[in-house]
Amino acid sequence: MGEERGVIFDFDGVLVDSEPLHVRAFQDVLAAYGQTLTDAEYYANYIVYSDREVLERFLPAGEVLEAALAAKVRRYQELMEGGVPVFQDCLALLARTDGWRVGLATGSIRHEVERVLQSLCIRGRFAAIVTREDCERGKPDPEPFLRAARGLALHPRRCVAIEDTPGGVRAAKAAGMACVAVTHSCPRESLAGADLVVDDLSIVRLAAVLPDGDDIG
Repeated sequence: MGEERGVIFDFDGVLVDSEPLHVRAFQDVLAAYGQTLTDAEYYANYIVYSDREVLERFLPAGEVLEAALAAKVRRYQELMEGGVPVFQDCLALLARTDGWRVGLATGSIRHEVERVLQSLCIRGRFAAIVTREDCERGKPDPEPFLRAARGLALHPRRCVAIEDTPGGVRAAKAAGMACVAVTHSCPRESLAGADLVVDDLSIVRLAAVLPDGDDIG
């Protein structure tokens, strides 16, 4: 009998198509401070980082940064009121996780994540949820994935991470996990560090990525 296995999903760009809303919110807030951030710059350099980590690259620490952070959260929430598209291929994969322990590791803040999961009626699928507030270091550091594995009571090598960015792939591999990357947000060639790169998560067979077995190496 093999050991239990886990699958840990990223959130933005994997489960929900929220990255366009994040970049729009950043652009609107930074414009108020005379700063610009193009879509190309965001996807190439900032997509894996938290709100604070992005904004501190443009604005000075202190009251200005804190005000901008609050404004970004408000603007993102306003944009979310219009609805956040869900990646149906991810929902299809999530529906095929019976027998696996399921977690989520994201750089987003908890109330944003919980709100979406509740609205989709899938909150109960996740036995462990790690958000930016839970970590000292966000992706591409492995801390979020390591915390999620601990939350699932699994060795990291018994987990498959589902990611969509180069930084997310680096975090998963640094944590010692197998990684499936989907081309929802970034080009295929930028995700080459993953064990498997797909355009459609619904075709993924988790057992093929992480076969059952007692030996974790």
